[in-house]
Amino acid sequence: MRRLQHSHALLFMLFCLMTAATLRLSNLPKVPAGVHYDEAANGVLAAEIGFDGERPLFITSYTGKEVLFFYLAGGLMRLLGDSVFTLRLTAALVGIVTVAAVYWLGLELFRDRRVALVAAALLAISFWHLLFSHLGFRAITQPLLQTLTVAALLRGVRLEQRKWLLLSGVFLGLTGYTYLAARLFPVLLLLASVPLLVGRNWRKRSLQLMLVGGVALIVLAPLLGFFMANPDAFWVRITQVAPDEAALSLGESLLRSLQMFFLVGDPYIRFNLPERPLFGWFWGGLLLVGWMMLIWRWRALQADWQRASVLLLLLAPFIMLLPTALAVNEIVPSNLRAIGLIPFIFYLPGVGLMVFVNDLGRQFKRIELTSAVLTVGVLALMVGGLLTERLYFRVWGQDAAVFYETDGDLTAVADFLDQLDTEGKNIYVSALHYQHPTLAYLSEKYEQVKWLPESQAVVFPAREEAVYIFPHNSPLPRWAIDYFSAADLLSTPFAPDGSTAFLAYEMRNTPEITPTQPLAVNFGNAITLLGYDIGSATAGETLPLFLYWQVNFDQTADFTPFIHFEDGWGQRWSQKETFAYPSTQWSRGETIVQRVEIALPVGAPSGSNYQLRIGLFSGSSGERLPRLDEDGRYAGDTYLIENVTVQSGEMPRHLPQPPIVLNQTIRPQLELLGLTRGALEAATGESVDLALWWHAMEPVPQTTIRLELMGSNNVGRILNYAQPVHNTYPFTSWQTPQFLIDWQTVQVPHNIPAGEYRLLARFLDGADATLATSDLGPLRVTVTERNFTVPDVARPYPATFGNEIKLHGYNLTPLNEPGQYQLDLIWQAQTEPGNDYTVFVHLLQDDGSCNPCLWQQDVMPQQNQYPTSRWLAEEVVTDSYQITLPPDTPPGSYQLEIGLYIAETGRRLQVVQPNGSESDAVFLEPIIVEN
Repeated sequence: MRRLQHSHALLFMLFCLMTAATLRLSNLPKVPAGVHYDEAANGVLAAEIGFDGERPLFITSYTGKEVLFFYLAGGLMRLLGDSVFTLRLTAALVGIVTVAAVYWLGLELFRDRRVALVAAALLAISFWHLLFSHLGFRAITQPLLQTLTVAALLRGVRLEQRKWLLLSGVFLGLTGYTYLAARLFPVLLLLASVPLLVGRNWRKRSLQLMLVGGVALIVLAPLLGFFMANPDAFWVRITQVAPDEAALSLGESLLRSLQMFFLVGDPYIRFNLPERPLFGWFWGGLLLVGWMMLIWRWRALQADWQRASVLLLLLAPFIMLLPTALAVNEIVPSNLRAIGLIPFIFYLPGVGLMVFVNDLGRQFKRIELTSAVLTVGVLALMVGGLLTERLYFRVWGQDAAVFYETDGDLTAVADFLDQLDTEGKNIYVSALHYQHPTLAYLSEKYEQVKWLPESQAVVFPAREEAVYIFPHNSPLPRWAIDYFSAADLLSTPFAPDGSTAFLAYEMRNTPEITPTQPLAVNFGNAITLLGYDIGSATAGETLPLFLYWQVNFDQTADFTPFIHFEDGWGQRWSQKETFAYPSTQWSRGETIVQRVEIALPVGAPSGSNYQLRIGLFSGSSGERLPRLDEDGRYAGDTYLIENVTVQSGEMPRHLPQPPIVLNQTIRPQLELLGLTRGALEAATGESVDLALWWHAMEPVPQTTIRLELMGSNNVGRILNYAQPVHNTYPFTSWQTPQFLIDWQTVQVPHNIPAGEYRLLARFLDGADATLATSDLGPLRVTVTERNFTVPDVARPYPATFGNEIKLHGYNLTPLNEPGQYQLDLIWQAQTEPGNDYTVFVHLLQDDGSCNPCLWQQDVMPQQNQYPTSRWLAEEVVTDSYQITLPPDTPPGSYQLEIGLYIAETGRRLQVVQPNGSESDAVFLEPIIVEN
């Protein structure tokens, strides 16, 4: 037998499909043992399509997902039920069909059954393709649609039959609904089509390609319309993996990606045996031979479709590798992002193999070589299938790291919960992610679970019993172990490495909780800060902080605790927003113990001149929860932990780079590395913040900083003389070696003309001689418009606040819209105010209460645009507010209450009225609401 007969090819292909099916259908629910976050989310989304009537064009949740796989899985779930088996069966069936489609494409590419069979066989026993055929991931549909698109296109072009061209357009359009990496597939097709467009039949080919492209656009039109209406959905995932400064260079990433073919593969065990290449040395060598042979055969090909086929295979390894090569912020190389290489790279080893087979045929003409090759092919398929079975099911599938990376611990938790009697008990589950999809998809008791993201907190209910579950990937933190000393440890299953997959405790009594610094700080009657414990740290480390909270009422709002690390002059060095126990889970009486790690930046001066500002804000509106005093009155919106200490530490080995680099030597011992600038524009009377980045290796003699403004006419204005850290850490007291970030604050003089200036730092020695001068950049100065004349006041109401600010009176004007009024308060500074005061304007309820007010606004004057610290003595300020009554306000008389307070503490300024009476608020004439 000199030629491979059709019947023999079909028999071999049948055996190939049987091998592919055996590998892909075996142990679907069990390997991998875990249902990872992504796969579980896919199961939830597919079930919504299959059972809940969802019909998305593109799924915007979970950073965006194309929908073809979910419609296939949802349809199969309607037939077989919602389960992990059905989800993975969808991928397995797609994988099996892809093997068959690869054989068809091989015939269309080469008209050579041998190459087609080799490619199909290699794909059937590919560890790479088998792994994704066992996962409920949408990416598995991309190779199938790519294969069908090219096969139908080549058949349509070769036979000049429109039906195949139409079908190719449909497949090409559907490819856009498969996976993100498929967006490069049209680029590959377009480049590979060049031989069709430059040959003798270019007009005919152009019309054929336009037909394919037109049909594809029609199929893609709904998705394209969706992206036009929602452009962020198109870009969101692309921007997440795009290069940044900290990423690999594109060259390094491309080199690593090329190595995945047969040198070093994907290191991530979720998608590979770490660093296993796509092909071994034998098939990898044949891949290179095949690629070079295609280049050699290029000129000898006569038909334009043949040249297009060869160009497609030559370009595919580079173009379809770009999704992983460009994702330099992610794992490189990535078997997942490179899945668009399938099926194209599987033909190259077949082409290389045929070079040797043909050469053998010429050398041994009398041997029935085709029969021998078929026999060897069957044996190779059997051996390769057995090897892949061992690697996938017995090595990779049994690896404990795979168990944990695929969320096998939470998969076991789901089964544990469904068998556990949880009636009347609170269930707290720690996990790396809030509302983890693995439990959402697998557990019937998902709705009962309260989440402890990343084990940042432990929570104790007021009275009920509680079950606590800590998976391997989010274990019980060491600091919380003592709280569970009296709890019952429940029996839990084992992981493949012999350890318990998770720990489960049952607690009947709340442990004693005693913070070293007890408090009772009420935030909006929603939650109370019971106290705190604070550790110690040096600059460059994290400061441990324990916060103890008690929930006052069940919540549905999205309150998030925040902690700001500030110095004594109000400069914020770092901040932390915690998500330790989301507020939508809060139940009355729960006690929350959370640990927060506060970053102390490198360069922060040592000392105890720091504070932690603690509060809560709404994620949806940005508004902070008010802090209430014992009488329920506003007392600010944060609590300050004062006298926080940053300890002295060693200078870092590698100094950070400032935003603006100077590297200027001031003295032999002292270098100005650079600076951080605040605003580049300021009005007269405003303050400008800047930080000087210092490095000193030896003790520094007496040195003074003089900050100046230099005008374009070279006339300067001295702003101040200063020592580092607001004159509290002179150069002469430095402990060297020293790296210091020195924040300075300067005020733009009230009487300086508007214009363009340069901010200069002049450094003086002990005799006031200039050591060096540094240009700190431009500063545009505008003039603050000030008024010193009291306007006419419709309703005089003289009152003096804190001996600093006088209220002359107010104007209250009804607006055109019913229930709207404009309130103008007329203030005058008696002296220059010493603080930034906040104005409160409260429209009280008809019973005089403000819990809540009928309407209120608490802002600095002129809607936070003109703080009182900028006012000059005798300056008059008109401060306006627009009051809007709720539409359902009943008739009545509603009192207006105004005053001033310090936002940090909530302390109100005392008010003295002409009759000598004192209070902390002024009551204006009431607003009368009539029927």
